[in-house]
Amino acid sequence: MTFRFETDYDLETLTAMAKGIRRTVRKKRSCLVHIFAALVVLMEAFFLLMDLRKNALDVGDVLALIAVLAIIIVVRTEDRLNARTARARLLPGTEHASTVFDEDGYTVTTSVNEGRWQYKQIFAVTERYFILTLSKDYAQAVDKEGMQGGSTAEFRAFIKEKTGKPVVYIK
Repeated sequence: MTFRFETDYDLETLTAMAKGIRRTVRKKRSCLVHIFAALVVLMEAFFLLMDLRKNALDVGDVLALIAVLAIIIVVRTEDRLNARTARARLLPGTEHASTVFDEDGYTVTTSVNEGRWQYKQIFAVTERYFILTLSKDYAQAVDKEGMQGGSTAEFRAFIKEKTGKPVVYIK
């Protein structure tokens, strides 16, 4: 069975890729970072409340509050920030990819390059787009909207069989 996908690597696709990597191969690190950020926010909230009880807010407290707000914003938008960084690093000509899956592996073709990958190289598969995670820093996306050769359910079963990995759905 052969599946073909046409994928545009726009901000939405890159955000889905960042989220897919964060929820699979970077899951432990991401959890630790979120716990650390929550502890920093809680500690600063405690210290700020202590200063408020004394009516002794100063410039340092305001700066600390701004830093806490920055931490909250970064944690809440980390996938989008990672997507913007990835978009800035995209090589010219790789904004669109055609991907063909066959029995032995898959081929990704852009206007400047063609690469062949084996299914055993895939560490994790997530679905919103189908995100094929190849390392903690590298993933490939295939857009379900641009699929030819079968249904989403058929491809999900195909990729699960070929990789031996479950397909994890992310929102």
